[in-house]
Amino acid sequence: MKKMLVLTGLVLIACFVITPFDKTHAEELLGTGTNSLLGGDLTDPENDGAADADEGYNAKFSSNNEPGFGGGEFSFNVFDNILGGGNAKWCCGPGGGIPDEGLHITAEFDMAYVLTHFTVSSANDVPARDPTEWEIQGSNDGEDFTTIYARDGDTIWTERLQVARFDAGEDFDVQKTGYKFFRFVTFNTASNPNGAYFQVGEVEYFGVDSTTDVDPKAKLTTTWGSIKNAR
Repeated sequence: MKKMLVLTGLVLIACFVITPFDKTHAEELLGTGTNSLLGGDLTDPENDGAADADEGYNAKFSSNNEPGFGGGEFSFNVFDNILGGGNAKWCCGPGGGIPDEGLHITAEFDMAYVLTHFTVSSANDVPARDPTEWEIQGSNDGEDFTTIYARDGDTIWTERLQVARFDAGEDFDVQKTGYKFFRFVTFNTASNPNGAYFQVGEVEYFGVDSTTDVDPKAKLTTTWGSIKNAR
């Protein structure tokens, strides 16, 4: 009987050791495609931005890789309010691999906002191009950036054109500082630096001006316009 109990215990221990740890992430996967975007974010609260003309936006955009809308899948396409292939995404990285400073795109606003939540979406193909090490950063001078959210080592998205939402108080610290600049920066992907190794579909920022009390759980926290899909 004692031998049987010992063997049973060893089997249980072996099963516990072999079974992989199921790491659960707090971010919320909202669905796939353009209709799963929240819409009405700080860069285009009225959802009336004309991407090809770079008009109708409430932010100025800059990037260290392929700045501009359209073109050869240029970087500003992450703010065009569309999820899809071709010029609806940012792809695919400069020769030689991702530089030490990362591939980054910045949205500059006329006033400081306290970030309450944001979304980042996968593109239409090649999962190995998805960012695996990336950050959301804030700044008030466009030069010195503070990390708000950092991700490293695993993939968020389980499908193509999938929207992932991140909330203050759950996925990153509740913010007490407002920023005029928000930057999305990628440091690595699974396929970096081989071939076309990087892509992202869309980025949305939501927040309140820095003089407003912040409710990190609020679904409608943009101080301009209205959210397309109230959730």
